[in-house]
Parts: sequence; C-alpha cells; structure tokens
Amino acid sequence: MFRAALFCLCCAVSAPAFADAKLMPVDTLPEGLSDKIAAAVAVPGQQLVTDDGAVCTVWLAKETAAKADFKPSLNVKYPFQTGHFLGVLRVDKAAEYTDFRGTEVAAGVYTLRYGQQPVDGNHVGTSELHDFVLAIPAKADVDPAPVKSVEALVKLSTQTTGSNHPAIFSLLPPAAADKAPGVIHDESKEFWILSLAAGIGGGKTVPVRVVVVGVSEG
Repeated sequence: MFRAALFCLCCAVSAPAFADAKLMPVDTLPEGLSDKIAAAVAVPGQQLVTDDGAVCTVWLAKETAAKADFKPSLNVKYPFQTGHFLGVLRVDKAAEYTDFRGTEVAAGVYTLRYGQQPVDGNHVGTSELHDFVLAIPAKADVDPAPVKSVEALVKLSTQTTGSNHPAIFSLLPPAAADKAPGVIHDESKEFWILSLAAGIGGGKTVPVRVVVVGVSEG
C-alpha cells in the first residue's frame, strides 16, 4: 500500500484549529519503540507545531528499499513496496487527530508502512492517487522487516482505528520546488503537508509529501 523516497506524509485532524504552523526538529526518538525499530529510524524527526502546541512528529526510516526500475504512473507516484517500513509517527495532539478518512487516531506512537489503495469496487471515486502510509501501534510492530501480505498489514493497522479499516495517511506527489524538511499549507483543501527526504540507500533520497493534517473529500 505504500511507497516513498522524498516523503510526504498525510495525517489529519477532523477540523484544523490553527491558522499557521511550523516545523521543529526533534533530536530524540519517542518512547515505546522496540530496539529493532529504534535502530532503523533516523533523527532528527520533524514536529508540526502551532500556537496551541505540538500536533504530530514524523521520523523517517534510515533507509527504505525502492524499486530500481520504477516509473511513476497516473495513480502511483512512489517506488516503495507494500508493507515496507517508512518511519514513525507520534501523535502529540491530545484529541481530534484523525487519519485521512477522518477516523480518530489517539495520541501515541505508531510505525508507518507503505501501502496502496486497493483497486476494487469498494474504493471507486475515493482517491485518484493510490499511495498511502498505514499507521500501526508501535507496540504491535516491533520489527522493521517488510510485512509480506496485504492482509497482515491491514490487520496490524486496524489496531489503530479499532475498526475493520486501517489508519491511512495520504502521500501526495512531490514538487520540484519542495524544500525538505518543510511544511506546506494547501488552503484550498485545508491540508498541512510535511515535505521530507527519505533515504533509499547509496546516499540517495526520494522526496516525499505526507499530509499530516487533512481529511479526504471523497
């Protein structure tokens, strides 16, 4: 379900309660990560902060595998493979923080793995873009090795929502003018987007855009 390189993560609050935000570097990892996950995560993380305090913080993996022969398509913009570990999300906001579908995500620490929206009758008209990240409670995801089946990935992420649907955050196509790290405000959709650079090995990075605040219109 997910792919990344320069990485934009999408998370959401049901109704943005702030007019401005900035990024602050976080030089330590959050508590609650397994030793294996902690060893796979790079610092600093990037924290979205408003006048009311911190909203969320994202740390990317030190390295994420990317398809060597990947070419973006109309629906898929990132070279990652489903189930691969992309990083860690800490929800700092105490209430009203949601995923891209508007499902509440409690304050706490989550791993992030790449996934793609299924091409089936249940998702017609929901999103033209198929790149997403799934959030999994850190206590349930203790090894950065890829989750090999979509079913297992979804089952892990449903522990975040307490429903039969995973917690998803949208990955948007990066733009040449993006600065990483950076924060982008899409006023037309009320999205707050993190622009980051994900390591893919060999000193290379992939630009990523993640919506950390915002809800799908579909």
